Amino acid sequence: MSERTNPFHFGSPAGGDNFVDRQQELEGIADRMLNGQNIILLSPRRYGKTSLLLECIERVKARRGRSGYASLLMCTSRRDVAETLLTAVLNGPLSWLTSRTQKLAQVLGRVRPAVSVGLDQGGDWRVDFGGSSTDRDWRDTISTVLRLLGDASEGKQPVSLVLDEFQTVAEIDDSLPALFKVMADELRDVSLVFSGSKMHVMERIATGPGAPLLGMGEVYSLGPIPEDVMANFLSRRARAAGKHLPLAVARRVYELAGGVPNDVQRLAYEAFSWGGERLDEAVVDEAMQRVISHKIVDYEETVTRLAPGQQRLLKALAKEPRSSLYSREFLNEVELANSASVRKALAVLTDLELVARRGKDWVVADAFLRGWLAANA
Repeated sequence: MSERTNPFHFGSPAGGDNFVDRQQELEGIADRMLNGQNIILLSPRRYGKTSLLLECIERVKARRGRSGYASLLMCTSRRDVAETLLTAVLNGPLSWLTSRTQKLAQVLGRVRPAVSVGLDQGGDWRVDFGGSSTDRDWRDTISTVLRLLGDASEGKQPVSLVLDEFQTVAEIDDSLPALFKVMADELRDVSLVFSGSKMHVMERIATGPGAPLLGMGEVYSLGPIPEDVMANFLSRRARAAGKHLPLAVARRVYELAGGVPNDVQRLAYEAFSWGGERLDEAVVDEAMQRVISHKIVDYEETVTRLAPGQQRLLKALAKEPRSSLYSREFLNEVELANSASVRKALAVLTDLELVARRGKDWVVADAFLRGWLAANA
């Protein structure tokens, strides 16, 4: 086992030296955030969406922009959305109010119901709407919180707010995305970044026919980082940490991880951890099995919760990507009666983010789950 510091990062947003490529997206999104343009960012999970957005915020702040970040992933109600938004606005675009108590009181006096605020040990704002009724219509509160962004610039700095995992808003209340559209139209000089990883939900609310966010901002779609770029990054990082990772082997890492940036770094991390001075394909293949072994219990629980037809469909996609799931041959293979049965099973697997569309093909989204399924077919 190597005692060197592992140069690869996974599982949480990657910044600094761990941030890979995305320069075109970084420059484009940051520029629009500085110029009051709305953005819709579509990205499958583990593609580096949050890492990109946090880098954009840092770039915006370096150019005197006032920006904030709200992850809506853990929200389960409209009240949660209101509290999360207010927390993000106070810690981001309105963070300058920390030393202006009177001005802060004036700003918060506009928010109903009354909210209590305080600073945590790290100096960040925390907010609480107290014991307010849970059946309150929080739409007005959400609108008021977003309007605070109009005051954040003081007529000087550009203002932006990143709304990450925005699909959660639609899952809480299907009418809420339209409210955000109304507010985006009202806040003409503010840039709102709508970002999400549940692609089928984001496409329904942002890009599909009749979508409430349709046409309100420029759409960015994140794909895999190109193989050559990622392979060079892996090789360079390994060399800087004192190990040799040939480009051909780095491409093997990329291939086994399906090109998903987080998974590529996860596999590279495992290979670096136990491999010797020179990392070869045998090391990478063994690392793949080690990563899978760490997740077997989770995978077993996930798959056994599925209905038999859903399991068969998942296993078929693990064997090979499929562009068409409705041929008689495929129906016979997965033992489903008709196309409607496939659609129903596919809807469940998609909502659980177990399968995804990659170009024309349907695939198992997690490369390590795919490897486990294939090995146990």
